[in-house]
Amino acid sequence: MICGRGGARAAVALVLLAAAGSARAQLEPPDASNPKPRVALLSTVPDDPLAGRIEAELRAVGVEVSRAVLLPATGIEAQVRAELRSGARAVVVADGHRTDVWIPQAGSDRVGLRQDLEVDDTSGLQAVLALRTVEFLRISLGLVSGPPVVPLPAPPIARATMPVAPAPERWMTIDASSGVVAGAGGLGAMAVVGISLRAQLAGLIGAELLGYAPLSESQLSEVRTSVWLVGGGLVLAPRADRRVSFDAALGTLAIFVRSTGTSNAQQIGSTAQETGVALYARSAARFRLAQRLALRIDLLAGAAIQRPVISAMGTADNRDIASFGTAFAAGLGGAEVRF
Repeated sequence: MICGRGGARAAVALVLLAAAGSARAQLEPPDASNPKPRVALLSTVPDDPLAGRIEAELRAVGVEVSRAVLLPATGIEAQVRAELRSGARAVVVADGHRTDVWIPQAGSDRVGLRQDLEVDDTSGLQAVLALRTVEFLRISLGLVSGPPVVPLPAPPIARATMPVAPAPERWMTIDASSGVVAGAGGLGAMAVVGISLRAQLAGLIGAELLGYAPLSESQLSEVRTSVWLVGGGLVLAPRADRRVSFDAALGTLAIFVRSTGTSNAQQIGSTAQETGVALYARSAARFRLAQRLALRIDLLAGAAIQRPVISAMGTADNRDIASFGTAFAAGLGGAEVRF
């Protein structure tokens, strides 16, 4: 209690000071050096995980957040404008894997800036999307200086691809072989030596050239006969790179028969040559010793479509004594080099 004239004066002074302070408080604006902006956060469901992440990040940087659920009857744009009219500095619409940021023009509720950010549902990048959205808001609202935020690109979709197998090299081989050839017609079996060249045309198909020369002659009625075979055809050669492989061929052969003999009557020596044409079929087995070296066994069979005939020379009747190519077969073995 204040008593006396001095106490009354002191009480009046205190009342005047209080009134002056109240008036000063009404006239002075609040401290606006560090305003706390409000961001409205709208989501399709109340417990949207993306909206929860964004709210936590905004509150961590000092932004006031008001949460609301989108009302289908009202419409997104109408609800956003209502939030902007109520004083929100920005509105964020979150939908699980996508955010839509609305920022108004200064001093109005008209939208001045709008940005969509989105990730794939199954990418697991929702946390990154929340950070990008908050960073975009901080820069757009002037809460931090920094470069413009680039919209979040869609994550690359990994696709499993099978390694491409290198294209196989084109092959070419050369082989030398020797063996025995025999045919119907009376000449019997003869030893021959051969050389063959084969090359790939396309895929499993190749071509071959081959020739066989005699190592021995057939002796018949004072006539010595030797046979040469030269020709070529198409080859089927699957998987020649395996340890054991097979190939087959079809083609034509030219037959050259050379006969040398002496007539018993006149003791005159003479030489005759005959030619013919035959079709042949060949099969072979290969055993690879090294990357480019293999052993091979060939079986060849054929029949003449024009056969050479050996005649008794120097006689009056000039009779035929033998022929070659009606049917013939050969077995050969040798080595092959692959290029």
